[in-house]
Amino acid sequence: MKFQIKSLSGELEEDQKKFLRKRILWLEKHLPESSVLTVGVKQHITKKSNQAYEIILHLTLQNVKKPLYVRTFANTLADTIAKAEDKIQRQVVRIKERKKGIRFKMPSIKLPKIRFRKRAK
Repeated sequence: MKFQIKSLSGELEEDQKKFLRKRILWLEKHLPESSVLTVGVKQHITKKSNQAYEIILHLTLQNVKKPLYVRTFANTLADTIAKAEDKIQRQVVRIKERKKGIRFKMPSIKLPKIRFRKRAK
């Protein structure tokens, strides 16, 4: 799996990058080598809180038409990463279940045609 981290505003410290890699490591075990995960981190300064973080995950998988896209907000980086991790894990598991063919298809049953005779009066 190819893993890219992009800081969309400001710079990320090395310990923040390590923490992000550690939390997203779960996906590396469950995804093929051809997949690409891009993580974008934005830091917003608002009046209510000193710092607010936004994380954008963009996951491209082989044989899947649309890439997975997750966007989360929180006041701390750890909370934002946890939310994004949960969302992307749910989506990956859902795709894997679909590919395994868990869907149940009802067998078709052909019934013989029955002809009714008219009653004589």
